[in-house]
Amino acid sequence: MSGSDKAKVAVVAGGGSGIGRGCALRLAGMGYHVVLVGRDASKLDKTAAEVSAAGGSAMAFPADVRDFDRLGELRALVEQTGVDLLINSAGGQFAAPSAELSRSGWQSVVDVNLSGSFFLCRQLQPALAKRRGAIVLIVANMWRRPAPNLAHSAAARAGVVNLMNTLALEWAPEGIRVNAVAPGLTDTPALLDQYRALAEKVPLKRIGTVDEVVDAILFMGLSAYITGEVLSIDGGLHLT
Repeated sequence: MSGSDKAKVAVVAGGGSGIGRGCALRLAGMGYHVVLVGRDASKLDKTAAEVSAAGGSAMAFPADVRDFDRLGELRALVEQTGVDLLINSAGGQFAAPSAELSRSGWQSVVDVNLSGSFFLCRQLQPALAKRRGAIVLIVANMWRRPAPNLAHSAAARAGVVNLMNTLALEWAPEGIRVNAVAPGLTDTPALLDQYRALAEKVPLKRIGTVDEVVDAILFMGLSAYITGEVLSIDGGLHLT
């Protein structure tokens, strides 16, 4: 792996766009060597090029977070240096009434959000333990409430929160902290127009920015005495 063995190392899943890209650029600017993980190699390469142009260090590692064996190759890549911070912003969903949701539709969303989170954490645990690193899992804020037409996604995100709590307890003796952040409406390319119209329902009456979400992710990732917590970044929408 490129980068000095003494440099801090961050692995960012979903690092090719949106919130993951924002985290990668910020961390590279802070001196981290960033390993970008995602399915779209061209997006990863673009982010890596942006990091390089700004004087930072990054590499692309194309992988689907649902592929346990491919993530084993990632584990081998970072096992010598260790990992200081793992951020998982890889995820996906689509809207469908529960009565019309197919088995494959259910499974695909649960796999990418819940199984993908576990596979990343499981494979990188030794590298995180080596540096007493931290994990931040990103979950949509629907995890805490009913989500009509998104039952598969909401159930998966709630599962990620329970997984986070469990890993926080299991891995605390090794110095690994595990937290989650729950963004609400955020101005990324993935935010559909129909959801932008919901900004009026947000108590702060606006959509959040990627930088605001990144601020919260890095706070949770770098605060040395916080573990097993979920931080909502949704302008107060969870209160309504």
